[in-house]
Amino acid sequence: MTVAKNENSRIAVRPFDFECYGVKIRLDGNDQGVIDEAERVSRKALLNDIRPVTAGNVDTVFTFTVDPTGFIVLNQDDEYIDHGSVPEYFFNHFNSLIRVAVAERAVDRLFIHAGAVGWKGKAIILPGTSFVGKSTLVAELVRNGAVYYSDDYAIFDRDGLLYPFPRTLSMRADDENFTRFELTPSNLGGLTGTEPVAVGMVLLTEYKPDAKWDPQILTAGSGALEMVPFTFSFVNRPDFSLGVLNNISSRAIIISSQRGSADNFAKTLLDFVDKHVN
Repeated sequence: MTVAKNENSRIAVRPFDFECYGVKIRLDGNDQGVIDEAERVSRKALLNDIRPVTAGNVDTVFTFTVDPTGFIVLNQDDEYIDHGSVPEYFFNHFNSLIRVAVAERAVDRLFIHAGAVGWKGKAIILPGTSFVGKSTLVAELVRNGAVYYSDDYAIFDRDGLLYPFPRTLSMRADDENFTRFELTPSNLGGLTGTEPVAVGMVLLTEYKPDAKWDPQILTAGSGALEMVPFTFSFVNRPDFSLGVLNNISSRAIIISSQRGSADNFAKTLLDFVDKHVN
């Protein structure tokens, strides 16, 4: 988008209030074009699973302030978050911020930073931060017949069932700039999950060149604790978060091991699931 120079910040703007997973969010500021772009980005980031609401109490407010040169400053709940003069880069960051805002505050859902696929009626969950190869492994699993659920945010209800959050897979090229590109499950010859599914395995792993697959099975309690660092709402709702994590870990096997390249490892993992998950 192109941000127009805002020569009169007193011109009335129309904030956008919406609800997603029980979280009420307001997008506000002094430039209607920027607010409208923030709405568009929010819809894309949250797969349009949002419901506009009338003005009232909200859980968090994003405020966009544009100066006469088009420079944008973003505050969340009156605290500085980001700034930028190139809208494309600025809103790429906001895409992540709006998802985190929902993930940290969601009602009756638990968000874990993880990739997720379905395999023969059970889910495989791959918790991890950025740059550990989640999306690459998810893509290879889908190429090998797994059903796509998410490459970034795994969403669970209080019973520990996984729900689809099928954003396009955000991939990074193997170059010096880690150039981003997107894939869909159909690009990989795969399918997208549409129904909630029980978790069969949680794999705590990261890519290491020449790593050997040496799976260690964790206890349910240890497995739940290992997932805490990847759980968005743990600080805000520790009791709820631990309850869901315990439900997941008590019904799934929790595995820890480094792995090698995703293209070689994907079939090894699926064979392991076939042998160890009922």
